[in-house]
Amino acid sequence: MIVTVTPNPAIDVTLTVDTLQIGEVNRTTSKHRDPAGKGINVSRALSKNGHASIAVFPADPINGAWIVGELAAAQVESSTTPIGGEVRNNITIVDDNGETTKINEPGPAVTRAEIDALLTNVEAHLADSPSWLVAAGSLPIGLGAEFFVELGNRARHAGVRFAVDTSGSALTHVVEAGICDLIKPNIDELSELVGRELTTVGHVVEAARGALPHGEVLVSLGANGALLVTPDSVTWAGHPPVIADSTVGAGDSALAGYLSASQSRSGTKDHHAALATAVAWGTAAVTLPATTVPGPTDIDVTRVVVVSEPNQTTEIKELRV
Repeated sequence: MIVTVTPNPAIDVTLTVDTLQIGEVNRTTSKHRDPAGKGINVSRALSKNGHASIAVFPADPINGAWIVGELAAAQVESSTTPIGGEVRNNITIVDDNGETTKINEPGPAVTRAEIDALLTNVEAHLADSPSWLVAAGSLPIGLGAEFFVELGNRARHAGVRFAVDTSGSALTHVVEAGICDLIKPNIDELSELVGRELTTVGHVVEAARGALPHGEVLVSLGANGALLVTPDSVTWAGHPPVIADSTVGAGDSALAGYLSASQSRSGTKDHHAALATAVAWGTAAVTLPATTVPGPTDIDVTRVVVVSEPNQTTEIKELRV
């Protein structure tokens, strides 16, 4: 079982247009709605591929209830705590050239009582000894950057491994607390975390080990694959080019793939297999519309190329299959 926490869930609304013209009337050719928020997307991908997961998040009686219903229809287990504000909508506009424009609402303001209720909910699921607690996404108004630290402390107390996928000050706080077993930044988020540009494999390795010297850092590189940096190894994996439909949520599917191959508590792990699974799931997600998560028939791990200890002078932009 993998428990995900999404403090700022959303309904993803994807609109397709022929050509987006700023300042003009644009007519949509299609519309798609998905339950979303990073942790929810991770649970959706895990569940679709036969891995037990429960999505924990705050929910209002309108948008939040819609998300719960959609998850139930997809056989994704959820556990919610009530809030007074309205769960946000995230708008994605995709044109025929594949260019994506995102407009994200900030999310509702939450009270301390609502935050405490969410933490209590998480603690109840930690008591079931899941293999991972995953904290992912942005924070709503009223929820400070220390929230992920609070979650991590509870995971550590329960003896549960803690994975984080966030950015900005929330990522900085939780990394500085030294409580993460895994973080999954993209290269821009890792660059922001360490305050410098990362253009080579060596730059990424140095940044990752500086940020999390005793854990695992899964760095998504977009079309250039992904790097997995651990205290004693570096692994790169990539996939042959595909025709992209939507990149939204692809990183969440990649994280889900990695976690699906990392559930053993034995302490041993096949980093090659876990990274290959992550890249296969993430690549499959890119080929699907809107925030659709891939299922078993979409994923082909055999096409992923894995390289141990890649040359650290290699430019990130040169990492290709």
